[in-house]
Amino acid sequence: MGGVPVHLLARPLPDVVTRGVPAPALRVIVASLARGGAERIVIDWLSAEARRGRRVELAICHRRRFEFGLPAGIVAIRRGRESIEDFADSLAMRWRERDIAISAHLVPDGFLARLWAANLRTVPVLHNTREGWRNDPASWRPRNVPLAVACAASVRGQAISAGCRLPVVALRHRPAVGAKATDASIRRRIRAEWNIGPATFVVGVVGAFKAQKDHARAVEVLAALRRDRDACLVILGGALDEAGLRELDRVASRAAALGVAGALRLPGFVDPVEPWYAAFDALLNVSRHEGLSIATQEALAAGMPVVATDVGGQGEIDHAGLHLLSASASPATFARRLAAMPVRAILAPDTRPRFPRAWTLTTCWRSRSGTALDTVFVTANLNAGGAQRSLANLAGAIAGRHRFAVAVCGESTHPAFPARLAAAGVECFRPGATSDPFEACEGILARATAGGARNLCFWNADPRVKLLAARFAPAGMRIIDASPGAYAYEELDTARDLCGTIAFGPHDYYRRLDILVTKFRDRAHPPCRRVEVIPNGVALRVPAVGAPAAPRFLVSGRIAPSKRLATILEAFAELASRRPDARLEIVGQAEPRHRDHLESLIAMGTGSAVTYRGAQPDLGFLEEAFTAAVVLGTHQGCPNAVLEAMASAIAVIANASGGTGELVRDGETGWLLPEACTAGALARAMEEAASDASRAGRFGRAGRDRVARHHSLEAMAAGYLRLFDAEPARAFEIQDTADHGLEELRPA
Repeated sequence: MGGVPVHLLARPLPDVVTRGVPAPALRVIVASLARGGAERIVIDWLSAEARRGRRVELAICHRRRFEFGLPAGIVAIRRGRESIEDFADSLAMRWRERDIAISAHLVPDGFLARLWAANLRTVPVLHNTREGWRNDPASWRPRNVPLAVACAASVRGQAISAGCRLPVVALRHRPAVGAKATDASIRRRIRAEWNIGPATFVVGVVGAFKAQKDHARAVEVLAALRRDRDACLVILGGALDEAGLRELDRVASRAAALGVAGALRLPGFVDPVEPWYAAFDALLNVSRHEGLSIATQEALAAGMPVVATDVGGQGEIDHAGLHLLSASASPATFARRLAAMPVRAILAPDTRPRFPRAWTLTTCWRSRSGTALDTVFVTANLNAGGAQRSLANLAGAIAGRHRFAVAVCGESTHPAFPARLAAAGVECFRPGATSDPFEACEGILARATAGGARNLCFWNADPRVKLLAARFAPAGMRIIDASPGAYAYEELDTARDLCGTIAFGPHDYYRRLDILVTKFRDRAHPPCRRVEVIPNGVALRVPAVGAPAAPRFLVSGRIAPSKRLATILEAFAELASRRPDARLEIVGQAEPRHRDHLESLIAMGTGSAVTYRGAQPDLGFLEEAFTAAVVLGTHQGCPNAVLEAMASAIAVIANASGGTGELVRDGETGWLLPEACTAGALARAMEEAASDASRAGRFGRAGRDRVARHHSLEAMAAGYLRLFDAEPARAFEIQDTADHGLEELRPA
C-alpha cells in the first residue's frame, strides 16, 4: 500500500447494494437509413448502446439505394414486401409489451397511429424545423406520446407554438468523426485524385440534393469567391428521388451559367465521409431551413471552420469555428467570409466530449407497476461519510411512515450503512450496472415512474445525474435537492459540455427545482422557487463518565483535503511541544482519490501521539472520554461530526464554516474560530480546553442540551415529511424554462 495502512484507505465493495435488473431492449423506428442527419443520429446513439451490451432493435420502414451501414450488435427489422400498414401491425405484435416506449424518427403520424391503436407508446422526434415536419405535434395525446423530442431548442419552441401540449425536450446531437478526418496523407491523396492543387481553397458542402439545401446557391457563393482566390466547391451528396434529380440539374445549369463548372466537384454520396473532411478547408451550409445540421457539427468536430445560415438550431451551436450569416445574405457576403480563411496547413480534431446515449433517457419512463413509492432518494454512494450518515439517519427515522427507496448510483466503500438500511426494511438499489450517469439516470427514472413517485430527492448526487434526471423527469414529478451547499452549487458548473447537449444548464436546473433544502441559513444559495432549511438531526448518546486522564482530542470524518487535517496536525504538534502527554485520535478513512493526501498527512509525523483508527461508522468511539472534538472544514453544511460530538457531551472546537457557525456557540458549547483559522489559533483553543477540564465539560453538557432541543432525529424527519407529503404532484404542464417568471428571485 506504499506506506498507507490498509484500514485507512477505503476500497469499493461492488455487492453491498443490490444491482437493478438489466435495462430492457431499446426499440426504435426510423423511416430509412438514407444518408441524412437524422439517420446519423440514430446510428450514433444505437451504436453507443450496443457497444455497452444493450440489446437494440431497429425497425426500418423503407430501403434506399444509398444507405448507412448498420454497426454490429443492432438487430435490424426491415420491411419486406408487405405494405407499410402491415409492417406497422407486425411491429405492434412483436413489441406488444406496452411498458416500453418506442423512439420514432421521421415516421409519420399515420404509421404511429397503428401502434397507438395497439396501446403502444411512442416518443416521436422532430429532426427539422416546421417546414420539414412529417407530423402534427398538436395532434399527439399523452396516452400515446408521453414525451416528444426536438433536435434543437428552437424546434422545441416551434412545437409548443404549433399547439403541442406534451412535454417536449431538446437534444442537440454532437457527432464524432474518425481519425481519417484529420489525416494529412488522405488530404493530399483525395485532392490529387480530384485534380485539386495544394494551394486551392476547397469549400465542402454535405447533403442530398434537396430544395431545402439549396446547393445552387452554394455554386453562386463559389462564383463570388473565385473573384478573390483560387477555390473549388465539392458537394458530397446525391439525388434520392425525382425532386433531387431536378435540384441536381439546377446546380449543374447554374455552374455552367456562371462559368465555374470546372471548379465544381460532385463525388456523390461517399462512405465514409471523414476523408473528405480532411480534404476540405471549410464547410459551407446555405440551407433555407435546418433543424441542427449534423454536417455542420461533423465539420466542427474535424477542426474545420463552418460558414452557415443562421436557421433553426444553428445558432445554438457553441463553437468558435462556426460563422453564422442571415439566411437572406447574398452569395457575395458568404464569399467574403470564406475569402478571409486560410488553406489549412494543420489538421486537428475538436476533442470536446459527446453524449449520444442521452437519447436513451427519452424512452425511460415506465407505466405504473410494482411497489408504489412516494419518494426516490438519489445518492452517489453509501460510504462511511457525513452526508451518507444523514441519509441513513433520515431513512431509519421515516421508515414505515413514508413510501420511499434509495437509489445508490455508484459503488460504496463500507457495508455499515447498506446493512443498516436493509435492517430497517428500506428498499436500496443500484439503478445501473455501473456508475455511468446515463445508465444511472435511466434506472432512477424507470423505478420512479413505475412506482408513481411524486418526489425525486437528490442527496449528495453526481451533478450529471442531477442535470439528466431533472431534465428528463415527468413534469409532475417534484425535484428536491438536499445536497450539501457550496460544493454542490459549484459542481453543476463542471458539466457544461453535457448541458450543451441536453439544452439544460445550471440556471435551468434551478428553475426546474421545486425545493432546495439547505442544512443551515445559507444566503449564498442560487435563486430557486422555494428554499427550506432543515438541519441534520442525530440521536443522543450516553456521555462518557469523567474527563480523560490526559488531554485527548478527537477528529472524526472522511480524510479529505476539505477537512483541513493538515492544519489540525500542525496545531496539535504545537500543543504537544508544550504538553507531551496530549493525544490526537483520528477516526475515518480516505477514499481512493485522496490517497496522496492521506500519504502527505502521515508523512507529517507526530509519532505515537497521533492515532489513525480508520472508519468506525457505529460511533462506538463516542462513548470514550475526550477533552474536545476538533472539526475544521471548507464549505460545511450541518456537520454530523459536530452534532455527534455534542450529542455525546463532548466540547467542540470548530471553525465557522457554513452551518457550523449555527451549531457551535463560542464560549457556550465550545470554541468557534474564524472560518480561515490558522494552526496557531487552533492550538491556543486546544490549549484552553486541555487546561480547563471543568470548562470543557460544561461546554459539552450545553452542547448535548442544544442537540436535544434543536437537532433531534425526529425534528429532521418531521421537516422532510412535511416537504414530501404536504403537496400533491403538480398538474401536467409544459416545462418551458423561459416562462416560469423566476427572474426576480434572489438568495434570501
